[in-house]
Amino acid sequence: MSEALPKVSVGADKWDEAIIVVGAGPVGFRFIQELRKNAPQAPVILFGNEPYLPYDRVRLSALLAGQDSTESLLLPLDDLENDPLFKYLCKEITAINTDWGTVMDSEGTEYSYSKLVLATGSRAHVPHIKGVEMDGVFTFRNMRDAEKLKARTTRSQDLVVVGGGLLGLEAAKAMQGNLTNITLVQQANRIMNQQLDDVAAAALQEKLEAMGIRVVVGAGVKGVVGEHRVEGVALRNGETIQCDTVLLSAGIKPNIELARKAWIKVGRGIRVNDQLQTSHPDIYAIGECAEHREKVYGLVAPGFEQAAVAANHITQGGSQYLGSHSIARLKVVGEAVFSMGDVLDEQQYDKKKFITYTTKEGSYRKLALKNGRLVGAMAIGEWDEIPRIQELITHKRRLFPWQLLRFRMSGNVWSPSSNSPEHWPETAVICNCNNVTRGQLSYAIEHGCCSVDRLAQATGASTTCGTCKPLVQQMLGSEVQQEAEPDKNSLLGTSLAVATALLAFLLIPALTVSTSVQEPLRLDLFWNDGFYKQVSGFTLLGLTVIGLLMSLKKRSKALKFGSYKLWRSLHTVLAVFCLLILLVHTGFNSGQALNQWLLIDFLLLAFLGAFVSVAIGMQHKFSPSVGLQLRKISFWGHLLLSWPLPALLSFHILSVYYF
Repeated sequence: MSEALPKVSVGADKWDEAIIVVGAGPVGFRFIQELRKNAPQAPVILFGNEPYLPYDRVRLSALLAGQDSTESLLLPLDDLENDPLFKYLCKEITAINTDWGTVMDSEGTEYSYSKLVLATGSRAHVPHIKGVEMDGVFTFRNMRDAEKLKARTTRSQDLVVVGGGLLGLEAAKAMQGNLTNITLVQQANRIMNQQLDDVAAAALQEKLEAMGIRVVVGAGVKGVVGEHRVEGVALRNGETIQCDTVLLSAGIKPNIELARKAWIKVGRGIRVNDQLQTSHPDIYAIGECAEHREKVYGLVAPGFEQAAVAANHITQGGSQYLGSHSIARLKVVGEAVFSMGDVLDEQQYDKKKFITYTTKEGSYRKLALKNGRLVGAMAIGEWDEIPRIQELITHKRRLFPWQLLRFRMSGNVWSPSSNSPEHWPETAVICNCNNVTRGQLSYAIEHGCCSVDRLAQATGASTTCGTCKPLVQQMLGSEVQQEAEPDKNSLLGTSLAVATALLAFLLIPALTVSTSVQEPLRLDLFWNDGFYKQVSGFTLLGLTVIGLLMSLKKRSKALKFGSYKLWRSLHTVLAVFCLLILLVHTGFNSGQALNQWLLIDFLLLAFLGAFVSVAIGMQHKFSPSVGLQLRKISFWGHLLLSWPLPALLSFHILSVYYF
């Protein structure tokens, strides 16, 4: 990933009043993209202090685990590489001269700026404990850290991760893939204590321990044990854990030293106003280094929002930044985790009410309300309604009693029929990383973006973590075709066989009784002779019961053998045999009274079953919404018609033997 960077000469007139961005992380890079929308002719210089092209720091844990390559983390420079008014310099900026409007790099070269944007990010917090300077103690914040840790895995057997926050958990899981014994130590009484309550944290801890990661909570680290290299860590509860590697993941510290040396006002971070300006109006700060209204955000999404506001203000726009909701929506050790708003019990919030829902599979959902309005939510496990929940919290919308009742009973606020994103409010966030709303995606689709890639280029949706890509796909509706089912040919073939049998029953008149017992082939025996009629009848009954029981495959975890598609194929083949035996059993005679209703129900059931197979097999020919709707209608019709079948069959058998 360490590539040769272009050598440039700065000093020409057009660069004397350039907009300079210090920090080549995702937020600094996003600022340039936003700036280019309104000021394509503005000279821009981007400074990065790492020997790499700009990369996505959010996915470093995937790189450490070997799931992503270094090249896949690179941010897209395609348009900017050909932009004569853009330069990327791999140089560390060491000083700012606010009087002269210049910055100086580590080699002593000065650069003039018209506007300066500080996106210097943050670094790992290193606690003041004994032994942290020893060989074998690491942090995990940037590409250099990831490379050092990857190199360490070849000889590390026992690792202690200090810190049970998001980054600590991800690092522990990533390192475990290298056959390393992992112990995670958290000073608080639960992991992810800033995002999860006791119940959710306990569920997540159970999953970690099931993966073989030992978790110790409520015990801070007193010091690192060893002479010249790591031999263990001593905990404040008196325990000593033997290890050869320590990974510090105990929070972050904003990089504010550059601003402090220039006498720019700082607190925890670089202090900014609602326009993201620092105490010097021509200097802006965005991302993890910025402190807005006494709050520093440690997530990428608020940084992207700040980048858009700063770019708008520099180009004479009127945007204001009024703060962001702290949202955690991501995969943690393979488990979907969501937390937003005032959702923790220990937070002091008058009249806050909590409603929870837990499934047998371990999924957990929680709503926090104040005066009937949603102010926070939390979830462990997949939850399709999360984008709409975010919109409710953002606008503090009211939840009605029937919605709360539905949540208590099913864990969902809305009915399943309204879960498709086209039914969501315009302000509902589809892409959390880039804060892209349903309204923005709809606008882009209306103006010609008819593929996931084009929507990604226009809005940024799905370009960071990719979690929202299925929702973006659904937003495209009829513009995007789905992939065909692998077994579509067998589904369509059996559907054709069922249709042929149905047509035969409808078009062929009822067969008559043979006129002579001496005929060589007495076919009428199959539907007139008591013995043969019982054989065909009970065979049909047995196959029907088997067909009904096969539908339990999708709903029962006990039936794990065989794939669902195999069972589906067997079900359709069984339907063909049932129809053939029905023809033999009845001799194409429709019967009378309830027996006739039984036959009609059976034929309609077969017809809708065939229609389900056609809908599944041909779904790729329709838009996702139309295909899904056809599939739902035919499936539920097929299911509803199966309910009267047992009762009608029972009456038929009883009437035959009774009379």
